[in-house]
Amino acid sequence: MAIIALAQPHPALATLHESWRFRFYSLSGKDGEYAAAALAEHEDALELHLEVLRFGPATVRALRADVEELKDMARRLGKTRIVGLRVEPGGQADPRWPKFTRLFGFTGQQVLQAAELRLD
Repeated sequence: MAIIALAQPHPALATLHESWRFRFYSLSGKDGEYAAAALAEHEDALELHLEVLRFGPATVRALRADVEELKDMARRLGKTRIVGLRVEPGGQADPRWPKFTRLFGFTGQQVLQAAELRLD
């Protein structure tokens, strides 16, 4: 498994608000890239946005290993937690999100809704 730093975000993460706050990564396994990630530091937390590009048992295994690496990274930075966030366009929350995040040890799932008012 490999977490590779990128200079630019993957197109799936290119619309993140305040993208200057993030470091972008490609997550790869033996079959190639399987996810794109964006990380931002907060006082006590590492903010994680993850876009899974392909899914299946091999991806789950690779992601489990990479989550351990992300946990080590967060600890080295003095963080006490990783907060996973998902931006879901439209008006509906992704019903798969709680089950997916629980696979990797995340708890305290919540729904956060946001709206944007563009000023031209």
